[in-house]
Amino acid sequence: MSDYEILINKAQKLHGEICPGVIMGTRMSMAAMKELNMNPLEPNENLIVCVEVDRCMPDAIQALTGCTVGRRTLKCLDYGKFVATFTDMETGRRIRVSARDDKIKSHPGLWTWFENVSKLAKEKNMPKIMEEKKSGIKKLSEMPDDELLTIEELDEKLPEIPGLPKDITICSICGEHVMDGKEVKIDNKIVCRSCANENI
Repeated sequence: MSDYEILINKAQKLHGEICPGVIMGTRMSMAAMKELNMNPLEPNENLIVCVEVDRCMPDAIQALTGCTVGRRTLKCLDYGKFVATFTDMETGRRIRVSARDDKIKSHPGLWTWFENVSKLAKEKNMPKIMEEKKSGIKKLSEMPDDELLTIEELDEKLPEIPGLPKDITICSICGEHVMDGKEVKIDNKIVCRSCANENI
C-alpha cells in the first residue's frame, strides 16, 4: 500500500467517507509537510494549521497532522476557500497551499464536475451526485501536485502559539468569561464578540 493510500484511509476513518474535500485535504497536507521536511506518517508536535473552509477538507488535515482545535493547533478562518497554511513552530517556516482553480478549470471534465455538483445539489438529485462524486475523486487523485495545488512560502508573523490563556476577562453583557484577548470594547465596556454582534 502506498503512503497516499495509507493517508487517505486515515482521513476516511476520521471523516467517515472519501470525498473530493478529503482528497484535497490529504493532497494539501502531503505537499505542505514535504516542503517543511515533515513526515505525515509520523506525529508532528511542531505544526499549526490554519484552514479557510469549514467543510470536509479540514477533517483530512486533522487526521494527517494530528492538529486539533482543542490543542489550538488547528484554526479555522471560514472564508469558503480550499486554502490551508501550515506553520512549523520550531523553524517559523509557513507554507500556504491552495487549489489551482486556473488548472482545475482547464482540466478535462473537472470544473464541469464542480459546476454539476452545485446544480445537482439544488435539484436534490442524490444518485447523480454520487456518480459525479466518484468521477471527481478519481480526477483529483490523479492530478499532479503542480496542476492541482499552488504552494508558496509566506513571510508573515506566526499564528498564536498554543499554551495557557494569556488573559481572562468577563463580558459586561452576558457575564461569561472571554480568553486570550478575544473581547471587544463598546462604550468603554468589555463585551464578548457574540454579544457585540447582537448589539451592533
